Order: sequence, then C-alpha cells, then structure tokens
Amino acid sequence: MKALSAWIGGLLFGSMVSCAAGSRPAIEEVARYDTAGWAHDVSLENGRLYVSDRQGGYLIFDRALGWGRPQVYHPVKDVISLAPHSGRPLLAARFEGLVLASEEGKVAGSHANGDIANAAVSSGDLAFAAYGLHGLVVAVLREDGLKILAELPTPGWSHDVRLWENRALLADWNYGLRVVDVSLPDQPCEIGVLPTAATAISIALGQSHDRTMAAVAEGHAGVSIAAFDDAGHPVRIGRHGLGLDPAAAPHPETGGWAHGVAWCGDYLFVADWKRGLEVLDVRDPSRPEPVLRFPTTGTSLGVKAEAAPDGTILVFLADGEDGLRVLRFHPRGPH
Repeated sequence: MKALSAWIGGLLFGSMVSCAAGSRPAIEEVARYDTAGWAHDVSLENGRLYVSDRQGGYLIFDRALGWGRPQVYHPVKDVISLAPHSGRPLLAARFEGLVLASEEGKVAGSHANGDIANAAVSSGDLAFAAYGLHGLVVAVLREDGLKILAELPTPGWSHDVRLWENRALLADWNYGLRVVDVSLPDQPCEIGVLPTAATAISIALGQSHDRTMAAVAEGHAGVSIAAFDDAGHPVRIGRHGLGLDPAAAPHPETGGWAHGVAWCGDYLFVADWKRGLEVLDVRDPSRPEPVLRFPTTGTSLGVKAEAAPDGTILVFLADGEDGLRVLRFHPRGPH
C-alpha cells in the first residue's frame, strides 16, 4: 500500500489475459489508481465512480476526466462500503455506522448502534443498510441528516443488501440469502430464506431469460445463482464452487474466497480475494462456466461492471491494498 496515489493507466495497456488466441474471451487492465488505504467497494452513478477506501475515506472519480485525479474525502473512519445518493454518498462505516455525507464530503447525519454497518443502498428518500447483528436497518434520508425508521434483526451477520422491486435482499453470513418485503418500510417482513453452503457475503442482481435473478458470493463455496418464484421466495438454480473448499475458514491468508460479485449481461465477475478476478459465463444460469481468471497482487474485495457501447464490459475492481483497477473484458476476444 502506497501513501502516494499514482496514475499508471497508460503503462498498463496491453496487459491481457485470455483463454486462448483468436476469438476467445479476454480481459485487459486499462488503468490502476493506488489508493491511500484498502479499496473495499465501488459504486457507479451519473458518470461518477465512487470507491470506499477503508483507512483512506472515500474517493469520487469524474469519469470524463479519467482516473488520475479523484476527489478524496475522509469524513469518518474506516469506510467499508458506500452507495451514491444524488451526490450525497451513503456510507457504511466500521465505527460510525450508517452515515449520510454532504456533497462537500462532510457528515450530514449518522446512526451508530455499536455494530458494524457493512453495506447500504438507497431508493428515493429511504436508505437500507446491512447492519451486522442488527440485520436490516431502514432509515429516512432528509436534508438535515437521517432518521431510523425500522430494524429487522436476522440470525446471522448481515453483510450486503440489494433492492429488487419492493424487496430487500440480505447476505446474512452463515444464514444465507434472506428476502425481506419492504413495501411498508416501517414494517419490514421476511418472506423467504435460501441457505448457502458457506458464507453469504455479497449479492448482485441480473437478468436471464427475462427473469430477475441473484448471484450470491459465498466465500469458500464459490457463487450461487437464485431465481424467485411468484411470491418472491428464492430458489437456487445453479452454483459454481470455483475450486474452493466450503469447509475452509473465512479471510484466508492465501487463495480464493468469493467476496464480491457483479452481474453484467451474460457474465458474472467475482472478486476472489487473493486470486484476483474470476469471470463466469451465465448464459445458462443453472450451469455457470468459468471463462478466465485475472490474477492481481492485492486482495480483491468489491466489483462492479457495466456494458460499454463497443460490446465490451468495463469492470471496476476494488483490489484492497492495491487500490482500484479498471479492466476491460472482451467477450469475443480482442480486435
């Protein structure tokens, strides 16, 4: 980890990993920014890229200006994750809990309950946080801060949250994927649970055959894919173990541990701890197929992906002590 951030993207063009020559999928690193702390999570909003940097606060990149000069803010200690909210980021912090930041990067409001806020998302004027042993926490976002509206404790340690229609999906560590009806946000009600083989850490939503599905990063169990019945109950339809041992301990010193996941088009991108980025083809979500692995020298923790106009996919990887990596995935190989 370097205290001095560096723009080195121009040196990394041509760094390519491919399954084979020709038209096989390939991935290249097009930029890297060495953050001051451990890059932990990434989010996208309106031409901006947000990075939570643990010891280094959070960063905002204006993508029109490239990856060299982000705005850096440090309003609270140990920012684990964040969600954009119309320029006022919603932070999940280890010590200060759920925090709403101002556009100037200062604390506009916060809620701390002695637990760890691991992730947050917003919808309209509402925030939903995966709040450790407190489960799902719902808050109202206001101009002058935030106000807690409801809590729904879970048996596990809630680590991630995503919204789908009027439901919140929780990755609840040893207790699987939990589906919560939040149509009445002051009265959240659990409607379904999908047990996972190991540690449910993060969730990504995607579309397959006109159906919304969820991919769950399960630590040493790899990745599961779940569909939903008409009542919103989750049903597992596929899994890939990534060659890992589900019985192994979390937070390994070496090797893989599926920690983050992003779904874009026909592909899943998995932040796989010390093994870097894994790419899986999910055109048949019941049988995810590995496409390639992009090794990194950091600890891959969080990932987001988006389709580019040229048919490639941009991948933004929070690579722990090695900062932010910007990758371009070529589904049909480089041209």
